[in-house]
Amino acid sequence: MAKLLILHPYRETYTDIYSCLSKNHHYTLLIDDSKVESFETNKPTNVTLVTTQHYPEKRKETSQGILQQSHFDAIVALDEFDMVLAAELREQFHIKGQSVSQAKTFRDKDKMTQKVSELGFKIPHSWKISSYAELKNFFKQHGDIILKPLDGAGSVDTFHLKSDNDLSPFDSDNFWGDKTVLVQEYIYSDVYHIDGFVSHGNIIYCEPSQYIFNPLLIKEGISAAGVSLDHTSKHFKKLVDYASELSKKLYPDGTFLFHLEVFYDGHEIIFLEIASRIGGARIRQNLQYKLTYNPLELLLTAICNDTLTILPTVFPVTGWLLTAKKEGVIQQLPELTETIKEQYSIFDYITYTQIGKQLHSAFHSADAVVGFSCHGSTFRETKNNLLGAETWVLENTRYKK
Repeated sequence: MAKLLILHPYRETYTDIYSCLSKNHHYTLLIDDSKVESFETNKPTNVTLVTTQHYPEKRKETSQGILQQSHFDAIVALDEFDMVLAAELREQFHIKGQSVSQAKTFRDKDKMTQKVSELGFKIPHSWKISSYAELKNFFKQHGDIILKPLDGAGSVDTFHLKSDNDLSPFDSDNFWGDKTVLVQEYIYSDVYHIDGFVSHGNIIYCEPSQYIFNPLLIKEGISAAGVSLDHTSKHFKKLVDYASELSKKLYPDGTFLFHLEVFYDGHEIIFLEIASRIGGARIRQNLQYKLTYNPLELLLTAICNDTLTILPTVFPVTGWLLTAKKEGVIQQLPELTETIKEQYSIFDYITYTQIGKQLHSAFHSADAVVGFSCHGSTFRETKNNLLGAETWVLENTRYKK
């Protein structure tokens, strides 16, 4: 029997973590005290819940207390912001798994791009900076750039700077302080996300999808959306080969989920970012629909050295879409009917807000009003289903300014 410590800052229903657990092992879940109610229903007997108030500030201290009391075989981090902490705890308590150095490669955007470049993969022109003067200098060289935090996620505090006026908010000591950021040339190309799972160095699945709209545009009121590629597409194999090679070189013999983003114009692939976790938005739901297994269940199975099930190799094309938050009070939300579900082949649907709530413009790439997923037999059919359903959702979402 293996003993796992899982750092789980979300509600249980966000990951459906209970459905991912084997009866043959014991799991200790570190959770936020404010979310404990979601874990009390149907709690398995082989699960121990440890709660902590103010999770971001207390998670390290609480985890250390747990690990001092008992031996654990593995520490599993599900959230982007827990990856380095989990690695530090592994090294402190001599537990196998991703090292601090490896974790930082997946978290620190500067270390990440440098490492990827060293491995022979093309990256955008990039520079780590800590002053307005350096920002102006980089902008003068490239004229169209992205500014992002070194350890960010979900496009939070990520800015597309296209003119001198766009630089003005950063001409302030209040912004910089001790802050260091990464700036990169802006690449005008289609963006893809590639989501995969590696078990002991072997690729178990790898699914490329194309973003239908640039993910940054959700902050401007444009939906975020992605559609998986046809397996018969020449682009599918090229992107799978790229992701497989890169993930193995970044974490040889590792067992991990990854969410990779790249620029791809049909000819050349340019690296954007990679994280050693499952993708956000409705990506988990899409993968689960295809594979018939929650990717987190596959991850935990492999970590426990249990035999992985054989996954299907033929499945539908899927796509997901999030409608962006806008300024105003929600007055009407769509009511999903069986007719609409059938018309647009919707298999996953969620409303993130409620009538009467004051909303503000989207803050990050998954800051949404409604999220849903569709399937189809081809990329084109699935994309049309998504866009048709989007039109219906937007027509039935109303705000009061």
